[in-house]
Amino acid sequence: MKPFLVTEPQAGRVPLWGLLFLALLYALPGLLGRDPWRGDDALGFGVAFNMLLALEAGDFDGWLISRLPAVLLPDEGPLPFWIASLLGLLSQRVGIDFSFFTRLLWVASWLATLALCWRAVYSLSRRPEWMPHDPIGIAASPRKLAASLADSSVLLLLATVGLVERVHETSPEAFAMLIMAAAFYCLAWSLDSPRQASWLFGLIVSAAWLSKGLWFGLAIALAMLLLVTLSPHWRSIAKVMVPRAGIALAASLGLWFWLMYREGPITTASDDASAQLLRQRWMSAWWSVQLGGPVKGLAGRLYDLLREPWWFFWPVWPGAVWALWCLRERCREPSLIAPISIIVAILLLSPLAHGSTLAWLMPLAIPLAALAALGLPTLRRGLVQFVDWYAVLIYGLIALMFWAYYLAWLIGWPEKMAYRMGILARGDEATSFWLGSLAALIISLAWMVILGWRLSRQAAVLWKPVLLASSGLVLIWFLFQMLFLEAHNTRNSYREMAAQAKAAVDRKQTQLVISDHHACFLPDQVRPSVQASLQWFAGFQFSERPDCAWRLIQDSGEAVSLLAPPLPGWDLFWVGSRRGENSERFRLYLRHAAIERS
Repeated sequence: MKPFLVTEPQAGRVPLWGLLFLALLYALPGLLGRDPWRGDDALGFGVAFNMLLALEAGDFDGWLISRLPAVLLPDEGPLPFWIASLLGLLSQRVGIDFSFFTRLLWVASWLATLALCWRAVYSLSRRPEWMPHDPIGIAASPRKLAASLADSSVLLLLATVGLVERVHETSPEAFAMLIMAAAFYCLAWSLDSPRQASWLFGLIVSAAWLSKGLWFGLAIALAMLLLVTLSPHWRSIAKVMVPRAGIALAASLGLWFWLMYREGPITTASDDASAQLLRQRWMSAWWSVQLGGPVKGLAGRLYDLLREPWWFFWPVWPGAVWALWCLRERCREPSLIAPISIIVAILLLSPLAHGSTLAWLMPLAIPLAALAALGLPTLRRGLVQFVDWYAVLIYGLIALMFWAYYLAWLIGWPEKMAYRMGILARGDEATSFWLGSLAALIISLAWMVILGWRLSRQAAVLWKPVLLASSGLVLIWFLFQMLFLEAHNTRNSYREMAAQAKAAVDRKQTQLVISDHHACFLPDQVRPSVQASLQWFAGFQFSERPDCAWRLIQDSGEAVSLLAPPLPGWDLFWVGSRRGENSERFRLYLRHAAIERS
């Protein structure tokens, strides 16, 4: 290993206003003016919305579990949705739309993730073990070097390709990023204040358990045990930290298990037997999910581990690997062993964890960004130039393509590009939002200014190699949300289809007399995320009761091209799908008995 030395000019800081502005440009687009996206975003929002409804009805047992009216969702950790629903009570009092308020909570969690990652890297890299040897007295001060490396870790997180859309979704995976950052910071803080950090660490493990399940909590606990085993720094505080963390963990999880397995509800808003049965069914399904392993099996999980992380964590993982190689003789130092232990713990438990591979691995971005930042002082000029050219070519070309297709769609020329854009956007005409277009133009020009500064002969600060990668990804995300937001809503939202179905149902119900007890919708092969979307947009009340007046069937794959078979006792009432969508179809039926009762 070659020693490194960071001088005072090289340890320059990213201006605070610039770092904050970049983080806000990353976080806020995707917050305003959009609907809940189909998939995990709509599903998470639906869970939070139904918990809010349970709170308003005084149904504490219904609030405890993550579910939709017609389906239990044990794989959706309840903790983040508990928080969203509690804050949702406040949003209604101040007149804020609940979907916007929920997205705002997740944006705030991402900003808190960046702040905690910064604090963790700062605490670890200002320790005396990390400081390079300085025989001639020109090295940067410990505080300044630590701050520069912490700034770099935030830029690296903003540059991670796979996170850009997922952290904007209302999902436990996005919230798990905050939990991982808090655990990482707590491990760093424990070297200075082990007693206070130990209590917090136990609560963080419990939060991980309640957000992403058993294996995520075990991974964070295993990371601490690895540190206690491998590092003398944490071994010296193990007698203080481990018992306190264990007590906090046992107390918090013990309360949760008591609430879930107790007999009878706390409130009187729900029937005793049904509330208890619902909790038991949810816990049984929760254990089945946790102990069932990955859906694809062990071989499928190992294959995904070899295939997917390479693009998801680009360009952070090459920097982390480089840091491990160049600093391999110092791997037992606190600055390096802490993120290494987290990475090893998650990878060791990955073959046993449920959920998709990328959803499970998302929190790895925190320790990977920390490692890559710590390796920046050892980067060679050739690697720096490669990262710069990658950012300029890839993000510059994508930004140019975005502008070209947007202008072609707007003015109708070139015709082939405009036609292709109309197909992709599933709309005949372009939507021009002049304020968004102006903002996109200003940010594009600002990125060109950053590009000019990067290529100029300014001081070679540590974070200079990652500035173009992070700002380039922020540019692409900002352009996409400003120029194509309405098209993105059309492709990824059920608002339009829900409005059509609701209008048809309302017209029919004005002709029929259907009691509120029977005016529910029986889902048949309808995905939970679709149920959540239709509940929010159309007010459809899905239920498992067999006496519902309406029945909604979702066809997928080859069934879309086939004629709908007749259903005895039901009349086909409405058929629809999202605009331009050929892979799914919805059929709405009305029960014969409902017509006879009217």
